[in-house]
Formats: sequence, C-alpha cells, structure tokens
Amino acid sequence: MKKIGCLFIIGLLFSLYAEMTQKELEEAYSSSFKYETAQRYDKSISALSKVIKDYPTGYTVNYRLGWLYYLSGNYANALKNLETSLTAYPYSVEALNTINLVYAAQLAWEKVEVQSNKIMKIDYYNYYANYWYAVALFRQNKYDQAIKTADKMLAVFPSNVVFLNILAESKFLKGDKEEAIKIFSGVIILDKMNETAKYYLNR
Repeated sequence: MKKIGCLFIIGLLFSLYAEMTQKELEEAYSSSFKYETAQRYDKSISALSKVIKDYPTGYTVNYRLGWLYYLSGNYANALKNLETSLTAYPYSVEALNTINLVYAAQLAWEKVEVQSNKIMKIDYYNYYANYWYAVALFRQNKYDQAIKTADKMLAVFPSNVVFLNILAESKFLKGDKEEAIKIFSGVIILDKMNETAKYYLNR
C-alpha cells in the first residue's frame, strides 16, 4: 500500500509540474493572437503547442485551435479540435457555429442545414445559425423554407438587409418577382450600395 501511495504522489507531482504557469499560458495565447492578427496561422497554431500538450481535452485551447485551423483551411483538424472542445461543453454555441463555418467553406449545405438546426434547438434565434440555415436552404433550392426562416428573423430584426436579401432573392427565384422587387427597393433605401439588390433591380 505504501508503494502504491508513493507512486500516486509521484504521479500527481509530475502532473502538477507538467501544467503551465499562469504567465506561460498568458504568453502562449498572447503570441497566438499576435500571429493570428498578422494572418500567420501556422505560427499562431504553433504558439499553442505546449498548451494543447498539457491540456489535450481543454475547451479553450481546442476551440481556439479549431478556429485557427479553419482560418488556415485545414478543415479536418478544425473539426477534430472543435469536436474535442464540445466534449467539455456540449452546448457551446460558439463551437457549434464554428463547425458550421467549416461546413459552409466546404459547400456542404446539407451538413450546414443539420448543424444549424442543432444550434437552433439550443438558441432558437441565434443570428449565425439562422443565417447559415437560410443560406443552406437557399443553396439547395428550398426557397419556401428559406423564406420562412428569413421571415422569422425579420420579426426580430425588421431592417436587417441580410435577411431582407435572402427573403427577396428566394421570392424572386420562386417566381414571386413583383414582391421581391418591392423588398429589394426597400433594401436600396437602407443600403444604397447593396450589390444583391442592385443586381436584381437591374435585371
């Protein structure tokens, strides 16, 4: 028993010494943020190498690495780290939304639709989840559902030109061109340089 107790204490000490100090953590993250700002994503990721080694299941480091791998275009690693972060906080909307960004970058619209639904079950009016849900529906020619989603969000963001555009474009492509033009005319009042509205108004 004494031997087992001694080994346990030694193991505990090694685990304690393996953990980074507050200062080391601050420096690692500060360096990572600095390189991200400069768009040097490989170095930004490398700056967290010791952090991920010492905290392989930690939420913050896995979420951050998932974000950085997404920015660098390494989608496989991005998904791996983001999924690991979700084991710590399964309802993390920020991690779930970042997974959506990966799927959108891959043009995997069916996955975006499913992922967005998952987020909306947690946060019904989440802006990004509803946006990507509407986009995914639109890209799959599911115009009725895209219109329904846009209407839902415009009930709480009535002058939001992003959802107004989705609503108008979906109506236009569905065949309700007169109503779509009215909406696009309103968009131009709110945002006179809006390229989507100008495109449809000039057709």
